[in-house]
Amino acid sequence: AGAAGGPGGGRGVGSPPAPSSSSSVVVKQEPSSASGAPSSSSAAAAAASAEPVNFPQLKNDLLLRAARGQATERVPVWIHRQAGRYLPEFRSIAEKHGYMKCFNTPEIAADLTVQPVHKYAMDAAILFSDILVLLPLMGVEWQISAGVEPFAVNAIKTGDDVESTLVDADTVDIHDKLGYVLESVKLTRHKLEGKAPLIGFSGAPWTLLTYTMHTAESNGRENALEFIKKYPEAATKILDNATKLVVKYLIAKVEAGAQMLQVFDSWAGILSKDDFDTFSKPYLLKIAKEVKAGIKAKGLDPVPMTVFPRGCGHSLSDFEDSEYDVVSLDENVDPKEAREALPSKTLQGNFRGKFIYDGEDTIRKEASEMVERFGTQKYIANFGYAVEKEHSPENIGIFVDEIRSSSQRINTETQ
Repeated sequence: AGAAGGPGGGRGVGSPPAPSSSSSVVVKQEPSSASGAPSSSSAAAAAASAEPVNFPQLKNDLLLRAARGQATERVPVWIHRQAGRYLPEFRSIAEKHGYMKCFNTPEIAADLTVQPVHKYAMDAAILFSDILVLLPLMGVEWQISAGVEPFAVNAIKTGDDVESTLVDADTVDIHDKLGYVLESVKLTRHKLEGKAPLIGFSGAPWTLLTYTMHTAESNGRENALEFIKKYPEAATKILDNATKLVVKYLIAKVEAGAQMLQVFDSWAGILSKDDFDTFSKPYLLKIAKEVKAGIKAKGLDPVPMTVFPRGCGHSLSDFEDSEYDVVSLDENVDPKEAREALPSKTLQGNFRGKFIYDGEDTIRKEASEMVERFGTQKYIANFGYAVEKEHSPENIGIFVDEIRSSSQRINTETQ
């Protein structure tokens, strides 16, 4: 599920397949059946969101217990972008249908989401989708072409563009515009058969801002850094608006059946510490606070929340008093320093994906040592970034197996 990957390496977590042809697809505010997106009416979408759903009982709550700081018999494990192109079974579906149809068609998205759970018995599923689904709701159309990182068709370049382009988040009906995503959540819950909890996710406001400025000719990260210097007030307007959308989106996912949430700030690390404090952190903190309050106001069961401020090891302690339950760490963060900065939080991460290329002995050694450094409690094993399409499925299985066996061994030895 898109949250730390995509063709350009910084989107979502569901390693999207490339389009199946050389033609490009433009994603507008109203998805069309031509692009593979559903064309249901708002009334139908609203009706679907209101339908009572009897989901299978959860049989494996290891992830949720770890996220809440409860005792676990072993370390839960899942991987960013685990539904991705490294799996032959994923590629066979992706190449047949193309990227847009895969994440815009609930039945296909659900099938892709559950693949790694069935293959590896992962302790979590993360919805196969893309963080860019929010861009059209902000007023920015994006286009994807074969072999090219998705880019904004009407990219924001100046402060005036913000005024003419940005759609007021207060006017957006998530259930109408993204009903197909919410239906994917529901279908996935059923297809999982209770084997693992389902994580819903969103890109963070800062990362979304970078994609509103990514063009076919220029890099969105570089454009965003220049934009906040030239137009700081306009940048704040985008971020405020994106925050409202993210809050509504995540609450809607919980309503649909998501059992945990994760916010990916994939490009937070390009900001200086001062700029992170201004243009990223306040919005991340606000999202957790407002999502949890919104879930409570709707009478829904609370769900754990994870934040992934990638590349921001300098600011981990700023999340100690936040509403997030879990902080996901990139591969450059030292586990001991993270524990000191976040004593009350569950930590997630931060295996170096490069070790997957080195064979079984190295994978087992590094995975086991990682568990020893983090400890087996209040810890969720994951990568510091994400699975790569060149990774061997067999070696991913070795990593998962070693996390399980080493954490069980450590727990037994310390009892």
